[in-house]
Amino acid sequence: MKEKKIMELKSIFNFRKNNGTLKGKYVLITGAAQGIGLETAIQFASTGCHLILADVNQTALESARQKLQKYTNIKVFSYCVDVSDKNAVQKFAEHVQKEIGKVDILINNAGIGYHSTLEETTLETWKRLIDINIWGTLYHLYAFLPMMKERGKGHIVNVSSGQAFFQMPSWGAYTATKLAIAAMSNILHYELSQYNIKVTTVYPYMVNTGFYNDVEGKSFGSKLSMKLLPLYSQKPETVAKIIFKAVEKGKRIEMVNVLNNVAKGIHFLNPVSSAFSKTVNFALNGSSKNIRDSRVLLGIESLTKIFAKISSTAIGNVGFKINEVMSGEHEFVRGKKGKLPMEFNVEWGPKNLVNWANPFEEDFLCNDLEGTVTVGGLCENAPCKGRLELNYFSEQKIRYTFNFEVDGQGYEYIGEKRNIYPWNLPYSHTCCFGELRKAGSSKIISNSITHFYWDTLLKSLGSFELTRERA
Repeated sequence: MKEKKIMELKSIFNFRKNNGTLKGKYVLITGAAQGIGLETAIQFASTGCHLILADVNQTALESARQKLQKYTNIKVFSYCVDVSDKNAVQKFAEHVQKEIGKVDILINNAGIGYHSTLEETTLETWKRLIDINIWGTLYHLYAFLPMMKERGKGHIVNVSSGQAFFQMPSWGAYTATKLAIAAMSNILHYELSQYNIKVTTVYPYMVNTGFYNDVEGKSFGSKLSMKLLPLYSQKPETVAKIIFKAVEKGKRIEMVNVLNNVAKGIHFLNPVSSAFSKTVNFALNGSSKNIRDSRVLLGIESLTKIFAKISSTAIGNVGFKINEVMSGEHEFVRGKKGKLPMEFNVEWGPKNLVNWANPFEEDFLCNDLEGTVTVGGLCENAPCKGRLELNYFSEQKIRYTFNFEVDGQGYEYIGEKRNIYPWNLPYSHTCCFGELRKAGSSKIISNSITHFYWDTLLKSLGSFELTRERA
């Protein structure tokens, strides 16, 4: 009798993990074509879950489906669905019921962002945010919940946002929709426990995905915050792993990042909360009475240009060039099998050091390169020309792009050193992941990994040479 009461209490409060493995479960993910949605799909696929992918972007959805084909022991279904269309979602659910028969885990991930003051947010924008962020979630809940209730089990994941705790000025409309999702999801957790259906509310912190591509900052502070997003945000694959673990453990709340906990706590300290909001409003709100951020931005840009002009006058068109060798191996996608050697030996550097180092110039930290490339099975020491982009601040990447010819056929190589941060330079700055294509084609011919070896550093530094162009 005592054990029965304990089990009833566990059912009410949902204090239990998912029993056993998630392998074989059918997982439906909205907004699954990219970002957190795609990375979450990869996490579940890697453990043997079957996937039901939904997204409004048909092209991106097909690309996502193809990426997931490498997981051969699972089924992958993809549906082009507009989450804000009630009838479309209902037909989607009916099709899933007929063709698949069940949904074990529903992840309401689809959503859009918006950045502006409330007074500048139009009613049309409000409607779009509510239609996608709120109604989109509700439509899927009402459409797929009956399947779970009928089977007497299921798990629903609703993706809210850390903005539910930060509630920053200039993000008001977006925050309001995510607060609504959080409240609804938290209540559902208790209401659905009687049906053995778990509900998890996830609060992602800032995530470096295409989610923010359309978010345009109007003030200097907001523009800077978007520019530096890669430095303080989390990677989508990191968030996806956290979401997967939350489902695996049957968690009610997943805060994702400790900063969300900090922001939540700040709201209990009214003076601190007020100071935080005022500071954020001053930095991000372009309509500040005390200072117009646009003027600050123009002032900084003007001072930078003056300094650049003075520097150019003082030192002239001085640049530099340096030699770099990346060597490793590549493998053809089709045809020849096995790993073959690859190496490119290039010289790069700016012709005008002042302009190269000016963040307001279009070619900031970007310059031409030229040298030779060897691709095993294709060419040896073929002349190449291209471009080197040191995208440390915007993408944490170094990108090599160059072209070369073999027997009259043009080829294009794109290689990237990724995830470059001060603390992981010994790895990230030395390893380059590349793809080779025929010129004008999107089909990959081969994939490669080349390395900059530290024992060649002295030789590379020894090749450093200052250059000067005639005025």
